[in-house]
Amino acid sequence: MSVDNNNKYRIKIRYPEGTELEIEGSEKFIIEQKKEILKEFGKMPNTITETQDLEKSMRKIIDFKDNMPYIKTRFLDLDIKMAILIILTAYKVIQKIFSISAIELSKSIKISGYAPKRIDREAISLIKDSSIRAEGTKRNRKYTLTDIGFTKASVKIFNIEKSNTK
Repeated sequence: MSVDNNNKYRIKIRYPEGTELEIEGSEKFIIEQKKEILKEFGKMPNTITETQDLEKSMRKIIDFKDNMPYIKTRFLDLDIKMAILIILTAYKVIQKIFSISAIELSKSIKISGYAPKRIDREAISLIKDSSIRAEGTKRNRKYTLTDIGFTKASVKIFNIEKSNTK
């Protein structure tokens, strides 16, 4: 089976800290993503209206059970790593909690309909690409969303909202 790469485009963005974000897809998709990322990159960090817009978008896909955010609907293109980023973003934006224990994150992921055996194994690649930070060991581990992870989750949240309003 051969792959047709004629209609595939790729953009690679390097953050000042040295980490990279690579996006691949159609020309239209790449242009939209680039605009979203550059818009986020050029802004002052989280003004009140931007946070309100993100919070409004998040409330369309996030709900709460026992004060824990979870993703209401299972989206086909949403893997567990992106679900982790979105849930950490919900804690940060809606609840103003910046560091979440592994147990709380695991419960939120499970309520969302994902069934990871071990959350730490799922988070390894997110830690390596600097989307999240982990502190502590075993049961005392806490996860914190970085600016890179926040940007990825924000773009995904707006894309989900945009695709659901069509």
